[in-house]
Amino acid sequence: MQMKKRNLSGRGGKKNKKPKEEADSGRSASYAQILGIVSEGEIEGLFNGAQSIYFNETPAQNSDGSSNFTNFSWDWRGGTQGQDRLAGFSDEISSETNVGAEIKQPIPLTRSIINANLDIIRVRLGVVLQEYPPKGGVLGLKIQFKIYVKEGNGAFVLRLDQTIKGRYSTLTEFEYNFPVNNLGGTVNDFSVRVERVTPQDSDTTRFQRVLQWRTLIEVTETKLRYPNSALFAFRFDAAQFESLPQISLKLAGRKIAIPTNATPTATRGLTYSGIWNGTFYVPSVAIADPAWILYDLITNTRYGLGRYIKANQIDKWALYEISQYCNEYVPNGEGGTEHRFQCHVLLEGKEEAYKVIESIRSIFRGFSYWMNGAISFAADKPASPVAQFTQADIENGMFSYSRTGLKSRHTIALVTWLDPDDFYRPTIETVEDREGIAKYGVRELEMSAFACISRGQAHRAGLAALLTERLETETVTFRVRAYGAYTKPGDIIRISDAKRAEIRYGGLIAASTLTTVTLDNPVSLNTGETYTLTVMMADGTVVERTVTNPPGSHTTLNLDSPLPQAPPPESNWIIASTNIQPQLFRVLNRVPAPGSGEMLHEITALDYRGDKYNFIEQGWSLTPRPTINRVPAVVNVPRNIALSYRAINNGASFTYILDASWQYPLNNGQRDQFIASYFVEYRKGDDGDWVDTRNVTSTSTQYEGLQEGKYYVRVAATDINGKSSVWVESYPLSLSKVNYSAVFTDQQTSIFATEF
Repeated sequence: MQMKKRNLSGRGGKKNKKPKEEADSGRSASYAQILGIVSEGEIEGLFNGAQSIYFNETPAQNSDGSSNFTNFSWDWRGGTQGQDRLAGFSDEISSETNVGAEIKQPIPLTRSIINANLDIIRVRLGVVLQEYPPKGGVLGLKIQFKIYVKEGNGAFVLRLDQTIKGRYSTLTEFEYNFPVNNLGGTVNDFSVRVERVTPQDSDTTRFQRVLQWRTLIEVTETKLRYPNSALFAFRFDAAQFESLPQISLKLAGRKIAIPTNATPTATRGLTYSGIWNGTFYVPSVAIADPAWILYDLITNTRYGLGRYIKANQIDKWALYEISQYCNEYVPNGEGGTEHRFQCHVLLEGKEEAYKVIESIRSIFRGFSYWMNGAISFAADKPASPVAQFTQADIENGMFSYSRTGLKSRHTIALVTWLDPDDFYRPTIETVEDREGIAKYGVRELEMSAFACISRGQAHRAGLAALLTERLETETVTFRVRAYGAYTKPGDIIRISDAKRAEIRYGGLIAASTLTTVTLDNPVSLNTGETYTLTVMMADGTVVERTVTNPPGSHTTLNLDSPLPQAPPPESNWIIASTNIQPQLFRVLNRVPAPGSGEMLHEITALDYRGDKYNFIEQGWSLTPRPTINRVPAVVNVPRNIALSYRAINNGASFTYILDASWQYPLNNGQRDQFIASYFVEYRKGDDGDWVDTRNVTSTSTQYEGLQEGKYYVRVAATDINGKSSVWVESYPLSLSKVNYSAVFTDQQTSIFATEF
């Protein structure tokens, strides 16, 4: 046995209690129904079901499975060619029949329909619910009913068991939809039965409890499947919003073709194994590889350029190489790693194809060009020289140089990216080039990291822009003999310019063996230096060997290991020493020189600094961002509702005061400063209606004049934007008669009760 002590206090008196009049619940149920095409198909879908659906940035479902909205339903189609239609969310043709009959217990009401095209039966009912107690006032009531549907020769099937509670002083309508299966038009007869479960009231003066069948509506939907279009449909109680809410979806997007030797990672990247045979497959998940997203946009015949550009006109092997580079793991600046480049983009509206392609190329610092009847691609990434040129190879022996202006060298990048922690709003990442600031001062560059949702990727994009401007400042242009036609944009080339180096360390081969090379001009080798020789082979490759000759002047050079084959005469050679290195450039463009009959090719190339990539990806970390105190998307809930009560001695009877208190909501472990007020309601009994809604700014309230019974209280928090949390309900508290001893002092009563 456990003894509980309950402190009760109250105020006696002769006052008559004012009869209670409940607020009218009477509004018709109003629902919003939305059907929208969100993407070309096929897509993977929502990341996490209803938790990835947002109304005004509030998720439809919380992580614990609880819902933030009432009477909410949704459906979707992924966008396949043969997808089914979304039943219940299509445009419709309807025919309405008036019924206008009250349904009384125990006799149900049945209506029949003959319609081979019927898709939905819509039943519209009306109710009046209110009670006039003998002591005055007006209260609400409840009524229970059931709806059955019969299809063809089948039996009646229960489709709805509903109870409506509240006060409805005038006839208030409610609609209910029941999809049916006409089996392709082979079933054309249907029946609907409405049955009142709540018994009829003998005292119809006191109890107004009316259930009326207003109309029966036959609905035929338009049978639109929207093939190859991803669809989402939503239905919700419109009373929850003052206007149509902004709906946002966190989607895993289109499933696109990827190489057959690729496997998607958990972070939407790819890993490769083995050798690719050039074929593709479509995985079950969406990936964020910008190389293959670009390939999909160019080759797709529905929404891309596939009607104009064929797949065999795309250099997929170049994209394969770029994809491997994109998917390598690099530091993310926060102690972890991530794929080097990813693309998270929603393309909306019309845009010039070239601009879209250019935007996606920018993700991997790429460019495209036309060569040998196909579109090819290159990226700004580390590479080794594939060709070399000297004065002996070019027209008039002249390399023409130009440099970027000082005004084009920025030192701070303001990079715009989309922050997933802030609902993917544009956010600025500030990137500084300290060495550049010391040299040129503060010069800001505003730029956008296209389709970027990673702060680390945005930071790398800013560093790449700043370091490229500071380190790669020189462009070279020259005309070269016919073998220059083998170079292509993106290639790294080696240039030995005797005029710039003030020494001739390049020329043409006079003769060669596998272990010796005879030059067209003697070279001087100095003591204490190491020399390497690179030569162009007959197949266009560049081979490097260490020179083993002693210091002095030499025309024939000895090599430390044999060449794969003897290089042909007239191919070029370049020597590099410890102190003198040929300059590296990346080819930007190569075209036949005008008027040369394609015997000469004009090449334009930009400085190549292989050390910049390490600066871009290593040796830095992201500064923790200051915590931005934003209003939470989901309003936090009140905590720990506590109930107590006091008794009021009215002489012959008691009434009760119910005290409710609660603790304020928490936000990140601290008191939520964005809570403005609380909605509070109480309910008597397990089946009672929630009544006496009030809005308070404190964390407590009280209800007076209550009768004996079991009571519940529920509380919802409201933030400064007027959004409310889900309701939090208390445990029940019984307000009941107890054994007591009382001491009366004037009109104040103190009661100490024990309960067994």
